[in-house]
Amino acid sequence: MLKTIARIILGIVFLFSGFVKAVDPQGGAIKIAEYLEIVGMHQANSVSVFLAIALSTLEFIIGFMLFFGLMTKKAALPAFIFMSFFTVLTLYSAVFEPVSDCGCFGDAVKLTNWETFFKNLVLCPISYIIYRKRNDYTASISGLKQSIGAFSGLIFIIGISIYSLVYLPLLDFRPFKVGQNIQEGMSTPEDAPQDEYETTFIMEKNGERKEFDEDNFPYNDTTWVFIDQKSKLIKEGYQPPIQNFFIQNIDRLDVTQDILNDDKPVFLVIAPKVEKASTKNLDKLKEIRVMCLKNGYQFFVLTSSLVDNYFQFDANHSLGFDYLSVDETLLKTICRGNPGMIILDKGTIIAKYNHTNLPEANELSKPLSHSLNSLRQQTDKWFLLGCTLLLAGFILILYRIK
Repeated sequence: MLKTIARIILGIVFLFSGFVKAVDPQGGAIKIAEYLEIVGMHQANSVSVFLAIALSTLEFIIGFMLFFGLMTKKAALPAFIFMSFFTVLTLYSAVFEPVSDCGCFGDAVKLTNWETFFKNLVLCPISYIIYRKRNDYTASISGLKQSIGAFSGLIFIIGISIYSLVYLPLLDFRPFKVGQNIQEGMSTPEDAPQDEYETTFIMEKNGERKEFDEDNFPYNDTTWVFIDQKSKLIKEGYQPPIQNFFIQNIDRLDVTQDILNDDKPVFLVIAPKVEKASTKNLDKLKEIRVMCLKNGYQFFVLTSSLVDNYFQFDANHSLGFDYLSVDETLLKTICRGNPGMIILDKGTIIAKYNHTNLPEANELSKPLSHSLNSLRQQTDKWFLLGCTLLLAGFILILYRIK
């Protein structure tokens, strides 16, 4: 019973962790790039994308094999090695904090470094139990069927990763998902908990310095002389999901509210670095810009590139776009495409596209009258549901066929 419970628990964790990374490989690549920076590997974007897909695939397939009991003996050792390695890595992250969030569950579930370490501290012994009991696991289907089942899981998760890489994340767990009002995402509710600090006062008396807190402060002893004070955050209050959303024009003037409060739809092309942006579908963006001009819609390119760089990019491709400056990290959070595009209606994101699936300009002439993005979301969900049901049905068939 213990070995079965251990197998299912670890299988679920690996499945979930691998899946939420697979639906956003670019997000995983950003996190891996942060770790690569620590060891001196700079500008390793292509490597980090490959590693992100490899990591999510490995996690998912280990979890898949454990959960369904497919070749458990072979999955036991990789699971134990995986947990042992990441337990040590997350301890390092918790102590030295090279990154603020390890990204073990992508953007779906945010854990602090210490929470991640304690989570691994629980799962590591479970993986050891599975490894020690690996020879006790038996399957009710043949080795060939187990191999076919595991291979189907591999194809499934790689397909999810490729789809999310070519288009946009199949599921969007970030604060800039479709339907999010950016103004509301930046606001703090009136009854939201505030940051709590512990204040220490440094006082001096007769050449002796002593620290007091608010409970033992010598209010009635005026012979103590105030020297300094220090504050320590002991409990973090409410943090708005959207922070540091700030847009500047070429004159470094803040145009954020102009963008968010426009009564008409606003088209924003997201290009963290224009010099690295794909140029395959620039003609479509040109057509969309022309449509915006005809209908009185604002059309801007948001980028973190230097002015000279985006002027050069614009001239090289004869674009004639208007550019605004935004923080690179924020842009990568808003949209994974480079370039991608979002459409705002009074500050609410009503559509989001990668450059690979931009609609035709005439379809966007009346963006509010078209449910393009709703249709896309429904397609994505049906795609995900269909793949999941097919996979589950395939596994059930394997178990039923004698």
